[in-house]
Amino acid sequence: MEEEEKYIKAGKIASKAREKSREIISKSTTYLEAAEKIEAYIEKEGGKPAFPVNLSVNNEAAHYTPNQESKREFKNDQVIKIDIGVHVDGYVGGDTAYTLDLTGENEDIVKASEEALQNALSMVKVGVETREIGKEIRETIESKGYKPVRNLTGHGLGRWKTHMPPTIPNIEIDKKEKLDEGQIIAIEPFASTGKGMVKRGTYEEIYAYERKIGTRNRVARKILEHIEKEYKTLPFAKRWISKDFNQLKFNFALNQLIQQDSLISYPVLKDVAGSIVSQAEQTVIVEKDGCKVITE
Repeated sequence: MEEEEKYIKAGKIASKAREKSREIISKSTTYLEAAEKIEAYIEKEGGKPAFPVNLSVNNEAAHYTPNQESKREFKNDQVIKIDIGVHVDGYVGGDTAYTLDLTGENEDIVKASEEALQNALSMVKVGVETREIGKEIRETIESKGYKPVRNLTGHGLGRWKTHMPPTIPNIEIDKKEKLDEGQIIAIEPFASTGKGMVKRGTYEEIYAYERKIGTRNRVARKILEHIEKEYKTLPFAKRWISKDFNQLKFNFALNQLIQQDSLISYPVLKDVAGSIVSQAEQTVIVEKDGCKVITE
């Protein structure tokens, strides 16, 4: 199978998983149950998660995935961003997200990010400056009365990579960067009722391999071996591997690897308390006169 075919297959699986997730969430009571079912569905369809399913709530913009002990439940006061990633043989062609409004009162902000995404997609073609896409996203979201999240961006995708050039901003920026033919990019507008700036929270469940280190800790060595084999540089959830170890020894080893910069963490990103953030995202292949959306 050629590289592009693998990207496209990953995109198709992500699209199917996105639609399946609506059914899964409607029938699930907890975030853990939903996340594990969505991730299992991806594997059943012939792909693997490119990152843990994100189920970020209300002012959480990104990076919330439940831990193994989570009892968090779906409730009617929640606006949820469902962000799904898929790879096939390491080729990350599926990165797609939508916002589910369980409150019934936030339809407008959901539509703001969706419309910004559609307007951005209509601009994609070879030679377009990414800052012009960012300007369109900002203007669309602001026209609806919301703020774009300025410090979150779309991004390129590659083999074993979920973030690489080019950067697709949600506002216009000074940097002049143009799209090239064949690039795989994810565009993801975020709209907010808050400040339009996210900060790192304290909750962390997602990690990724950064560099190899020497360690005498046997558990740490086993963790690194498993990560290098199964995920390489892709993000993974602590719950994916912690169940195979003694929890005290695992947590000690994991913290050691983080402190020694062998692993990096992805804390939950939040706008101000009380705010609502929405997200919409699709993955495309840049073409001469437009783009091919591979997560439709």
